[in-house]
Amino acid sequence: MARRQTPPQGKPGVVIETVGRRVLVRDAKGERTCFLAGKRAVIGDRVQWVEARGEGGKLVAVEERDTALVRMDMRGKRQILAANLGGLLICISVRAPDFRRALLDRYLVAASVQGLQATLVLTKTDLGIPDAVTAQFEEITDVGVDILKVSNTDGTGVQEISDYLAKVAKKRPWALVGGSGVGKTSLVGRLLPGQEVGPVGEISEFWGTGRHTTTTSRLFDLPGGGIIADSPGIRNLTPAIDDVGLVRENFPIVSRVRCKFRDCLHREGEEGCNAPDEVSATLLASYRHLLTEVTDVIDWQKPG
Repeated sequence: MARRQTPPQGKPGVVIETVGRRVLVRDAKGERTCFLAGKRAVIGDRVQWVEARGEGGKLVAVEERDTALVRMDMRGKRQILAANLGGLLICISVRAPDFRRALLDRYLVAASVQGLQATLVLTKTDLGIPDAVTAQFEEITDVGVDILKVSNTDGTGVQEISDYLAKVAKKRPWALVGGSGVGKTSLVGRLLPGQEVGPVGEISEFWGTGRHTTTTSRLFDLPGGGIIADSPGIRNLTPAIDDVGLVRENFPIVSRVRCKFRDCLHREGEEGCNAPDEVSATLLASYRHLLTEVTDVIDWQKPG
């Protein structure tokens, strides 16, 4: 009678970089390339791996995630971008491209849903901060969001960001997120002086494949302490939400509005809605746009 085979005992590690179906895993002895072999993993994942002849390693298990940054496409497919984070460092430029409050709100909702702390980093401040952006600072800080400023030209503010991350990202990595062109990769380069971080969209030298159209995600240890997770720029973000009520409950400031009916979603024309009197027109428009997107995704997923 054949003996029942015992599944291989995996060695613990953490995913610090991903590219295609390969991941770079770090443990107490160093780093090695592992193939996913059907196990989906993202940066920050705690994993189990085994030796694989000629391949370096193979993942055999991905441990349960405490938190995750997740987005949803228009077909309702969830995409996990990073796991086991402590917070989000949201990079938004003041100009070129112009400040995008709606994108900031989406990241704040995504962070709130996962119970993550969020901090705003205003980039390209050397171009001057428009009055319209300055006018929103009080509203942003009022919901508990710290604001840091950095110049892409001379590096003013980089040390303050480094010191901040050394305090908040000691135990769990913070993800640097933001739309394309906001200077996120430039900031990573300044936070990691002398280290080749490569432009978004280029495979790191570790993989030995040169320039490539595939994008990578990576965890970096900062010289002054703390860990950051860098991922490709996201032009837009629909937080992974399967209940429209969660949009209302997690949207900054809008979540505080109390209307005649407790289930009011603050859509235009709803009876007894107080949102237009308590929320700025810009913020309410941002909320309603996200609410519509999430509603469309949920409706698309319904059978029939």
